[in-house]
Amino acid sequence: MINIIVYKHQVLVKNTDNSITLPDTVSGISNILIPIYVSDNHFVATINDTININLGEFYFIGLRQALSHFNIELAKQIVYYQQLNEYYLTHKFCGRCGAKTILRAINKFVYCESCNSENYPHIAPSIIVRIHKEDKILMARGVNFPPESYSLIAGFVEIGESLEEAVKRETLEEIGLEIDSLNYWGSQSWPYPSNSLMIGYTAKYKSGEIKLDTTEIEAADFYRATEIPGRPSTNFSIASRMIDEFYNNQKI
Repeated sequence: MINIIVYKHQVLVKNTDNSITLPDTVSGISNILIPIYVSDNHFVATINDTININLGEFYFIGLRQALSHFNIELAKQIVYYQQLNEYYLTHKFCGRCGAKTILRAINKFVYCESCNSENYPHIAPSIIVRIHKEDKILMARGVNFPPESYSLIAGFVEIGESLEEAVKRETLEEIGLEIDSLNYWGSQSWPYPSNSLMIGYTAKYKSGEIKLDTTEIEAADFYRATEIPGRPSTNFSIASRMIDEFYNNQKI
């Protein structure tokens, strides 16, 4: 049985032999848990924070930190159920008529009996782009990044634009550059801030000088594989895999 206990952007863990693991049993804290999904293989729940909480030997760590401690398949499950919980929390009432919704076991969606509407999770598409200039790629440091963390240009897709238009707009807005030769790279479900689908592209530098949007970016430049100034905060991210590919193909 896999016990996944999520709360906001955190997951419950314990320290076993100096290794962070999911709880092997939650019987000692069952009184404070609200089940989200239960099957023969999974027990997924969140915390009822309206009562006195005593976690005993367990503690919460941030989801981004947790993703660095578990294998890819388990990390995907944790992300999925964290996003499912976030969906339930934000869809307690019908957006059409305001009535209270109920959970449907099939497909895990919420349903409004008052107006017969089905409310499925909303997925927010976002883009990320690896921009090439000769034998270098552009790497940037966001204003809220952890120390020594760098990544690629990314942002949310706006209403009425295509993915490719979003890639070009975000690049121009955040660093002042024009790009072309866009190619799809891959995608990944991403829980920041919640329920996002990150779509990756590669592109080539076209023109312009780097001019930072300092509300979003504090540093950006083109780097060779041997000059990479930092990495994303988790290896789980699509950004990390895109940078790895460049490094492995270009390193001397």
